[in-house]
Formats: sequence, structure tokens, C-alpha cells
Amino acid sequence: MQPSLQHSFFKVIIALTLILMIFLSNLPWITQDFLIFIKLKKTLLVIFIEILLYFFVFRLVTFLLELSIFGNVHDQGWQFYAALLALFIVSSSPGFVVKVLWK
Repeated sequence: MQPSLQHSFFKVIIALTLILMIFLSNLPWITQDFLIFIKLKKTLLVIFIEILLYFFVFRLVTFLLELSIFGNVHDQGWQFYAALLALFIVSSSPGFVVKVLWK
């Protein structure tokens, strides 16, 4: 792949990954059902559990994406996962504002 084409490819992948993160982190606030299809009364605790489950789905997707692009996955310490989880929770703030503060 040419360097400029490869650079554009990585920009698109990064943008799609960020869009996926924002979508998955706000999904618990948007939907009425637990994990989209299970009828359950959604309390704040259930929403936070759902955010955590969507975080694991997001991490699995990014793990597989990194494995398919680079052929290996770089080892990450707990600090990486703590920062990524914090970023995931912060990116769910628009859904929180709409669901809780504007109601």
C-alpha cells in the first residue's frame, strides 16, 4: 500500500473506531431494553452494568481490529484499560444529559 493511501486508511479506521465507541457508550441511555432486546426496568445501576458490557464488546472489536491489521496485539497494562474505560464512560455523557438531566 502506498504511504499516503495507508495514512488515509488509518485515519478512516480511527474515525470509525471513535464513532463506534460513542455509539456503544450512548446506547444504554437511548434504548429502553437491557442489551437492546431484554425487557428489564432500567435503573441507573442497570445502565452502568450495560455500559460496562458494551465496553467489553468495544474492546473485543478493537482487539480483533488490531489483530487483523497488524497481525499481533500489543501488551497493555492496567493503566491503559483504566484510561480507556474512563474515556468510554465520559463519552457516554451526552446520553446521560439527554436521558437524566433533560427529563
